Amino acid sequence: MKKVELLAPAGGPEQFKAAVNAGADAVYLGGSLFNARIGAGNFTLEEMKEALDYGHLRGVKTYVTMNTLMDDKDLSQALKYASRLYEMGVDALIIQDFGLGKVIRDNLAGFEIHLSTQATVYSPEGVKAAQKLGYSRTVLSRECSLDDIRACAKAGEVEIFIHGALCICYSGQCQLSRFIGGRSGNKGMCAQPCRLPYLYRDVNGRIMEGSNPLSPKDLCMIDRLDDLIEAGAASFKIEGRMKSPEYVATVVSIYRKYIDEYYRNGSYTVSGEDRRSLLQAFNRDGFSEGYLFGDPASGLMTSGVSKNTGVYVGRTVKNSGRSIFAEASLEEEVRMHDVIEIRSGSSVTSFKVTSLKKSPSGTVLLGDLKDPVSKDAAIYRLISVDLMDKAAGIISEPKKMPVDFFLMARPEEPLRLVARDPVNGVSFSLDDPEIIVQPAQKKGLTEDDIKKQLAKTGDTAYYLNETKMILEEDVFLPVSALNSVRRQVLKGLEEAVTASYERSEVRGAACYSGFENGDFIPHDTVFETENNSIILPQVTRGSYDKFLENSFSILVSRAKESDSSIVINNIAWIGPFMEAGVRGGPGLNITNDASVEALMELGMSSEFVMSPELLDRNQMNGIPLMISEHRFTPGILTDRKGAKYSVEYDETSRKSYIFPVI
Repeated sequence: MKKVELLAPAGGPEQFKAAVNAGADAVYLGGSLFNARIGAGNFTLEEMKEALDYGHLRGVKTYVTMNTLMDDKDLSQALKYASRLYEMGVDALIIQDFGLGKVIRDNLAGFEIHLSTQATVYSPEGVKAAQKLGYSRTVLSRECSLDDIRACAKAGEVEIFIHGALCICYSGQCQLSRFIGGRSGNKGMCAQPCRLPYLYRDVNGRIMEGSNPLSPKDLCMIDRLDDLIEAGAASFKIEGRMKSPEYVATVVSIYRKYIDEYYRNGSYTVSGEDRRSLLQAFNRDGFSEGYLFGDPASGLMTSGVSKNTGVYVGRTVKNSGRSIFAEASLEEEVRMHDVIEIRSGSSVTSFKVTSLKKSPSGTVLLGDLKDPVSKDAAIYRLISVDLMDKAAGIISEPKKMPVDFFLMARPEEPLRLVARDPVNGVSFSLDDPEIIVQPAQKKGLTEDDIKKQLAKTGDTAYYLNETKMILEEDVFLPVSALNSVRRQVLKGLEEAVTASYERSEVRGAACYSGFENGDFIPHDTVFETENNSIILPQVTRGSYDKFLENSFSILVSRAKESDSSIVINNIAWIGPFMEAGVRGGPGLNITNDASVEALMELGMSSEFVMSPELLDRNQMNGIPLMISEHRFTPGILTDRKGAKYSVEYDETSRKSYIFPVI
């Protein structure tokens, strides 16, 4: 069984090094263009090349996200940017836009592409369709169950999320941020309106519990690694390109530990300390296992906290009054410079502990308070100095790879030293004519002498693994000369390894010329189709997919007899329904002609409904802003500005929908 890949996030260079040093097998990151986390620090091309080299020297792959939707005018610039990434040695691109995928495939045939979770793939048929479009890997929707993952993995290489933030909407199908403030999640600018407070009333006007009804807990699969490995997932992805280096180091190192333990022993047991560390690193009202075993109902959602909850450590024992100290009874030790938050109802105060005193009665005085606190208020630690120090130790200890040396020392001949990187399969040798081996006047060089100097690999990416040598008796070489050759050879080896990933300059692929296809249909008919069309839901995962399988022949016959078409919203069903005539639906997020060309390869006709991304706000009436696998109670959401949204549940597709009330 091939070992699963541990894929870590990096929002900047420090996070990248943290991921590599903590044990990631691959890192995903975004540049300054076309990535869905434009708010992260991200990488310039120069920083990206440095990161690539740092990772490749240590056996770690780098995937770059170009996972936004694109207009026709974007594709030429995107191709030029992708060409540069291809040349510098990026291992793969993560792509949402089917048009960009086609442009990359047609112009950069050797560039590996992965289909983003924003393409909303959740079935084996979807994975197979992605493969037909040239994607070597499919990142599955977070809504997939363990059975879904198992079935999809049999169809092709799949990547799944194992830790981090969950979207309440199917990724790629969310329009809420764009509708509210013009910041499209599909363009990398999501304002996370799902984390904001809403007043939620059911259809009878009763107020529902919770001030943040759209905010799910973060995902944590630390107890399910064995199930997921056995299910056949190729890559385990940690979410978090907006997170700190310390977060990345903590989470990656813990998952690395238990993945390795499982492969080593066939089982593993998560320690209480590691569970606590994951919570302390970041959590929203605890964790959930997402939809791994179906919708966990209330267990999926936070109870009103949409930011980092921290870890509960104790309670206050009295009102602070005018004191700058909070007197507390602690269940866990709090350290100087920890950041804590004291909560009592709607009252919240956060501060760094700059004063800490223990009283004879066993309580602790924590200061300095910013605001008064009441008796019996809950105390949470948001940032732990101990955890930060531990993470800093991981970050500061660069990962090293093995290097094998071969040395030949013969009298009156140049010293020959060969270094080989056994992981990358690259070698570099040096015969320096200025360093001549001399006959020994006294004691000659020994193998131990040589190994001692070769082991001094310093700040290179290597540690000494094996040494072979041809060493004639009674030969001599100054230690300084041996060290000089070692430094030159290791530098040469590093340059040879990083160069081995680079690709030749791409010629004739810097400009996208467009396709000769029909123009998009007008905005005012975006969701209108002929009366005899059969329109499938935007998301069919689950019961509706089963319905389509059982009713397939009937639907095809009906479409043929009535000379109609079927509006398909997911790549999984384009091929199967091709003979009935397929129109592309809004769920495919078609925003450029190249996407039409790509999807026609699967069997879609040249007719399509363009993405809601291209609609103005006043054209969104009746168009879902969110589609969720979570079952919400039908009702009305009211945001902080008084805008209202209708929450509906469809029993046929078993999906919740949120619509604007315009």
